[in-house]
Amino acid sequence: MTSPAHDLGTRATEQSASATECQFWLNEWISPGSPAGQILARIRVQGPVRAAALDEALRAVVRRHEALRTRFLMRGERLVRDVLPEPVAEAVLRLAEGAGFREAASALLLHGCFDLAAGRVFRIGVAPDDEGATVYVAVHHIAFDGISQEIFAADLAQAYAQAVEGVTMPLPVRRRAQPAALAPGRHAELVAHWRALLEGAAPLPAHGTGPTQRELAEAELAERRSALASTTWRAVGERAQGVACSPFSVLMAAYAAALGELSGGTDFCVGIPVATRTAGQSHEIGCLINMVPVRMPDLSEEGVVERVAQAVRSSIIGMELPGTDIVRSGKADSGHRMPLYQALFAFEGWQRASHTVAGVTFQAVAVPPVGGLAEVCLQVCQGSDGTLDCLAQAPVSSPWADRLSDLLEAFETRLDRLLHHTIRPPSSVQEATA
Repeated sequence: MTSPAHDLGTRATEQSASATECQFWLNEWISPGSPAGQILARIRVQGPVRAAALDEALRAVVRRHEALRTRFLMRGERLVRDVLPEPVAEAVLRLAEGAGFREAASALLLHGCFDLAAGRVFRIGVAPDDEGATVYVAVHHIAFDGISQEIFAADLAQAYAQAVEGVTMPLPVRRRAQPAALAPGRHAELVAHWRALLEGAAPLPAHGTGPTQRELAEAELAERRSALASTTWRAVGERAQGVACSPFSVLMAAYAAALGELSGGTDFCVGIPVATRTAGQSHEIGCLINMVPVRMPDLSEEGVVERVAQAVRSSIIGMELPGTDIVRSGKADSGHRMPLYQALFAFEGWQRASHTVAGVTFQAVAVPPVGGLAEVCLQVCQGSDGTLDCLAQAPVSSPWADRLSDLLEAFETRLDRLLHHTIRPPSSVQEATA
């Protein structure tokens, strides 16, 4: 995005942008082309796929969802979204046979590939192989979140079936919901809630000065991966059930304890993405999330899961307040570092649905972030076989870049203690660089 767009006229299709959209628009304006604002979704297509039908199905899906044909314009001091009649997109890019995630990212996520003012928010590439193909959807985060990938896969299967059968009727359009404005009284209540919750919270200690927010947005990522057996996931569920909380809280407690062990920090916050979808938005593609901080309680092992679960609930209560307002409420003073939280935790615990049509199966595949979202991030995804895939990331400019292996080992050890009250050797950790 080269500059804000100020149109002289208005259109009936214009709506006020949501708080999350405003934040991503601002981030793009401050740091154009930042990887932190980009997603590379991946959909596996298994079977004897017909290339022409797949192309037709892809066009049908992007026409269906207004988020993929929306431009963002400034009206005075207000950001609005304007839905276009047709998506602004290039032809489907033919990637090399068997191209993987990194190869697809290099081909699709080029500097300047998105233009929010023009409505150019996605690019699509297809990599064929001997067993079918992989569809890669490079999309700006302003128009897409993790659940959007599942919706895209389901709609792609439906559109592919119609294309194979020669059905010309377009898929019904998924209308975008107008962001609901907070009533002044409710807004004041939420500000007071966050102000009390975050009073005196400390930043996560850094070994060194820590990267600036601009450095985070533009940095290359270092990564480490590990995998936990399906028996661990079953034990996580049993532990959660035993204390009447979600598996998320059990994993979060282990991660926070590992961060505290390695940094020496206490009373810090960890950021988590929270879905803001309403019942009527279950099939809508878009960025329907809010990032909220969770203030860590005492992380000593006795009762830590219950305390972390309560901390998560306290943050979820205030999730209606936009992230920028939460930052203002917290009055955090972390200098040039990220305000409120410098570590992030994300858990994808849903079963990824498979859709079989015309002899071909479509299924979304878990993907890693392509840009730095915090100084250190742990993403845990539940596999179809019950295993837990763990990905630790840090920008190469972050002091955590050289400590990711230690972080994964500490996470696994702390989790094992929470589950079994024993210590076992950590699993092997694999290294990769984005």
